[in-house]
Amino acid sequence: MPQSLGQMFFRQDNKKKKFEEIYDRSVKEIYRFIFLKVSSQEVAEDLTSETFTRIWKSLQAEENIENPRAFAFRIARNLVIDHYRRKEFLKVTTPDKIDVSDTEKRADERAEITSEMERVGEALRKLSEDYQNIVIWYYLDELSISEIADLLAKSETTVRVSIHRALKALKKELKE
Repeated sequence: MPQSLGQMFFRQDNKKKKFEEIYDRSVKEIYRFIFLKVSSQEVAEDLTSETFTRIWKSLQAEENIENPRAFAFRIARNLVIDHYRRKEFLKVTTPDKIDVSDTEKRADERAEITSEMERVGEALRKLSEDYQNIVIWYYLDELSISEIADLLAKSETTVRVSIHRALKALKKELKE
């Protein structure tokens, strides 16, 4: 039985609202995740845009997205991997500059924070890609263990152990 025009508009409006919810909830996290991986504002913006374009296409194709946040991160992660494959190297870098735009902080405090962020970024870059992802997702993007488990297709126990090991490896790199 063909759908009425009203049903089609209603379904389209629901898709638009769902997309807006996903976008509003995760655009900053997705951008930060990609930026930390590619260290280029322009590339991060492009890949973030492509992430949400693919989410929109999935919604249009009537795909069932059970965990939109994990779905968005999975797309972003795959786009970063594709980006480096196109570049023919898999080196993950950290940003050269991090926006620390708190106008009430003095310039020397901003320099100290930036220096510490660069130091953490360098240590993070020395970790395996899986550990990098886990640290970023858990500590910066505040994804839950179950969301990370969904992203990695691993058990929650495995993710907990990986978080512990990643943090231990990061601390070791920071001491060196």
